[in-house]
Amino acid sequence: MGVVAGNASAFISGSNYEPPDRVLKRAALDAVYFSSERKRKSYLSYVEDQVMFAVTDSSGAILAEHKVYSKVDEDLFEDEELIPEVFFSAVGPEAGEAGGSTNFTEEQLALERVAFHAGCSQPFEVKIIFRGESSTIKFDPFSGYVLADPE
Repeated sequence: MGVVAGNASAFISGSNYEPPDRVLKRAALDAVYFSSERKRKSYLSYVEDQVMFAVTDSSGAILAEHKVYSKVDEDLFEDEELIPEVFFSAVGPEAGEAGGSTNFTEEQLALERVAFHAGCSQPFEVKIIFRGESSTIKFDPFSGYVLADPE
């Protein structure tokens, strides 16, 4: 009986979340929508202690919440792998004869949040580390959709 209960607990915990990259994609589209619809800036950020992506206005008021976990409790934070690490960064202008690199450092390109104005943003990407795996997602600054990896 204990083995069944343990497995059921793992199943329930596993079904409590949606992949953070999927949640992020919806949040980015909401940020584009709100900035265009309201004719004011909106901002996309990650709120780690609530494990969610937030779309806010200039005053910090939340326009939309996109949660990775449907239920967040203290037990969740006991396992660091269950909390996504999210890093926003601007995509720097390419430099050099062939392009493909930038003169800016990672620290200079790091963002706490991404600003959207009139339905577009600066070029940006997001690195997510979750459950031992790392992925980087690049976004189109005009549509908010994910850019296809050219490789």
